[in-house]
Amino acid sequence: MPQPGEMAEPVDVTQRSNRFAWATIGALLLLDLVWMSQTAISVVPLSLVGPLAIGVGAALLAVYYRVRRQETRLADALDLVGQMTAFMVLGALFSYLVVTPGLPMRDAALDAADRLLGLDWLGYLRWLDGHAWFARILSAAYSSFMPQIILLLVVLPFMGQAQAARVTVFAMIVAGIVTIAISGLVPALSTFAHYGVDLADYPHLRPAAAFIHLPDLLAAHSGRPLHLDLTKAYGIITFPSYHAALGLLALLGAWSNRWLRWPFFLVNILMIVATPIDGGHYFSDVLGGLSVAAGSYLLARRLLVPADSAMRSGEGQLPIGQPTAS
Repeated sequence: MPQPGEMAEPVDVTQRSNRFAWATIGALLLLDLVWMSQTAISVVPLSLVGPLAIGVGAALLAVYYRVRRQETRLADALDLVGQMTAFMVLGALFSYLVVTPGLPMRDAALDAADRLLGLDWLGYLRWLDGHAWFARILSAAYSSFMPQIILLLVVLPFMGQAQAARVTVFAMIVAGIVTIAISGLVPALSTFAHYGVDLADYPHLRPAAAFIHLPDLLAAHSGRPLHLDLTKAYGIITFPSYHAALGLLALLGAWSNRWLRWPFFLVNILMIVATPIDGGHYFSDVLGGLSVAAGSYLLARRLLVPADSAMRSGEGQLPIGQPTAS
């Protein structure tokens, strides 16, 4: 129940959020199943059905706690956990399906875009190898996105800021679909593969994603049979970077919470800085991911938050949500 001095989440925001999120997830499920039937990709059934069942189960529990128990904060958290759980497994499958048309790899074009911007990926790689302490910090930040998402899904609703969490989660869903769709039109291997990097030449670096995704990516791209356990699927997106998009969205989602604001700001700036090396991304991938994130956040805010609610949240503030009481 809302505490004195705190504003409950408007009912219409809850309804809009659930309606838009689950309609999007349902459409993606249908698209995945139809598309998969036309390809050589198959999945371990439980790896798809299990997360979907968890997502739907969380949504049903949310209805129970909202309607029967009036525990709106727990219901909000369950809603968001269910939506992200369902989307992540469907998004993983979608990312494999979009490369099956086998469009030409665009690494050379992405490399050219970096050079046009005056950005030197190999120079950055060498610099980080020479500053191992900073590389370790960046790697830790790069690997932090899942704990961050869990924190946002739990902390914001229980601190009376479910509106901010709902905008962020729907923006993550939209950004995921957009980045994956674009990645199918602009497929690429990775910077490590394109530049022929030998990791033995950079002994102080332990990139999280250098070559590990290539067997799956090449199999899907060539149309060879591929049987996926979606709980162990690799991130095979290069352009635009979904990791960079998540970094900006997590930063925006946490901004209205005084306890999370600056820790999330610092960690996510570091995560974005880490993305070219730890994610094997071109700089243009990162810029593309940030652009998608910004557009997705604005769209989510426009769709979910009525104009009068946005005004109450503070005119001129981009992140939406009631500030935590001091």
